[in-house]
This record gives sequence, structure tokens and C-alpha cells, in this order.
Amino acid sequence: MGKKEILLIRHGQGDHNRLFAENRTEEALALRDPALNDIGIQQAENLGVKLKEQLRKFDLELIITSPMRRTLMTTDHVFGKETSYPVIVSSIPTEMGHGECDYGSKKTQISKDFPHRDFSLIESEEWWTDLETQEHLEQRVEDFKKFLNSRPESRIAVVSHGRFLTELVGNELCCAFGNCDCKQYTLSKDGTLTDSEEIFIRVDNLWEKWQKS
Repeated sequence: MGKKEILLIRHGQGDHNRLFAENRTEEALALRDPALNDIGIQQAENLGVKLKEQLRKFDLELIITSPMRRTLMTTDHVFGKETSYPVIVSSIPTEMGHGECDYGSKKTQISKDFPHRDFSLIESEEWWTDLETQEHLEQRVEDFKKFLNSRPESRIAVVSHGRFLTELVGNELCCAFGNCDCKQYTLSKDGTLTDSEEIFIRVDNLWEKWQKS
């Protein structure tokens, strides 16, 4: 199987993102599995509008989302609850676990809240990793590349998280993706990801300001 084209999308803003930007770190970390706030919902809807024309040319075949509430909501608002292509939920591209905001809801609860999504790949009730190490994150990244290459689809969208996506693309920044950034990459059979520069959409105008602050 040849190269794959991958759309990498970070979730919209949740209250934990706002609190982090305000240097209220302890409050941000204490929020369990936060949902999108009103700004995040608007970001996801704006991305959906901007991405719609691009998808006609991209020929999307599959969406993969993490089981976190904010990524599931982003998927709904960007692509709609009903799509013409399958959506699967995988715990591999979830965020690096270092606080309550990065620990998800139990499978029985989150699947009840999003009954229109396929949670069959989630094997454990408590599927997240507490206090994840950098080494564990790096292994998840390699596992995810293998998972993508094992799929029969060649054009895939991934709705994930800032730290995971940054590690996935090999960027040295703490976070290389703004909320609801969408970037197209090419995945080779050997696991190499390269920026295709064909699709790049940014809807979070405050992100660069926060990065510089």
C-alpha cells in the first residue's frame, strides 16, 4: 500500500485551554474531560465551513477521533453527526496524560453521550494513561503511524490534541497546532510524515498571541 494523505485537526477550545492561556494552570488541570466552550464550538463550525470546499478535492474516506469529549464534539461540529464516510474512535491519538483535563470519561459514559459514534476499538472502561511519560507518548505516536498504515483507506482525517499532534509531526514546540488548526500531511510506509502544504486552515486568531506571551 502506498502513501496516505492525512488531515490533522486539533480540537476546538475548551475551558482548560482558556485557563492555561490565563496562567491558571492548576484550575485547567483540574477540569475532567472538558467539553468545547462557546468559542470552541464556533471555531469548529468555522473550520467546517472552510474545510467543506477542500473536502471535495481531498476525497476523504475515514475520520479517526480520540475518545475525549472535546475531540468528539469537534468532529460533530466540523463534519456533522451524520457523514458519508465512517468515523471511528481510537484511544491511541488522545492527549498526553498529565492532569484531569487529559483523562477521559469512562467508555460506558462517553459512548452513551455520543451514541452515533463507533467505540468498538476502545477495549477498556478506563482507557487513558495517568501521568504519562514522554517515552510512553512517543510509543503511542509510533503505534498510531502503524495503525494508520494498516488501514485500507488512503485519505484520512484525524481529530486529536495539541501535544499528541506536535509529537506526531516531529515538531520541537510544546504545541504546534492552534485550536481547530487543520493541516495536511503525507504518511509514507516507513512512518515518515511530511507536510504536504496543500491544506492549512487556521481559525484561532488568538493562538499565535498566546504562544508569544
